[in-house]
Amino acid sequence: MPNIVNVGYDSTNYYVIATSKAKLLIDVGWPGTLPKLLHALKRTGIPLPEITHLLVTHYHPDHAGLAQELKEKGVKLIVLENQIAAIPALGRYMQPRHNYVDIALDDNILIRTDESRLFLRGLGMHGEIIITPGHCDDSITLILDSGVAFSGDLPPVPISEDPKHPVQQSLERIRAHAVRLLYPGHGPARQLE
Repeated sequence: MPNIVNVGYDSTNYYVIATSKAKLLIDVGWPGTLPKLLHALKRTGIPLPEITHLLVTHYHPDHAGLAQELKEKGVKLIVLENQIAAIPALGRYMQPRHNYVDIALDDNILIRTDESRLFLRGLGMHGEIIITPGHCDDSITLILDSGVAFSGDLPPVPISEDPKHPVQQSLERIRAHAVRLLYPGHGPARQLE
């Protein structure tokens, strides 16, 4: 199993997954918080230049606010097909006081979910990325074959008895991959039943 390090701050978790081939950052902080991210990375012994890729679980400011700033420092942004429209939408909600830098659309690594297993293998990871709406339509979850998943803000427990509710359906998709431990965007990791 790859090494997983929480480099979060300000009540949001950001994870670095390290393999012998790459270091993948899952989610990144609010606009204007680059010094906090750099401090969290330094505290855990991970220099920013070692971060090779960024995967955003959904395009809300506390999960994608620094994406373009990291791209400008050489980090490659991985974008799934269901996330493309959410990127410019995030920029429309930000105000000048937020110090948000618009995410360029022309230089990202665009992959489809059916390509994710092969792509991750190139990073030294065994797993896949699935689309998991419920918190928002552009939500995705990274699932490693070792039984861990990174879900962003998808609620870790059902919020409805309706089996057709998007959260319920997304959780069932995650469980179908034999996930035992869920790393959320907020709060501690949770065992799944």
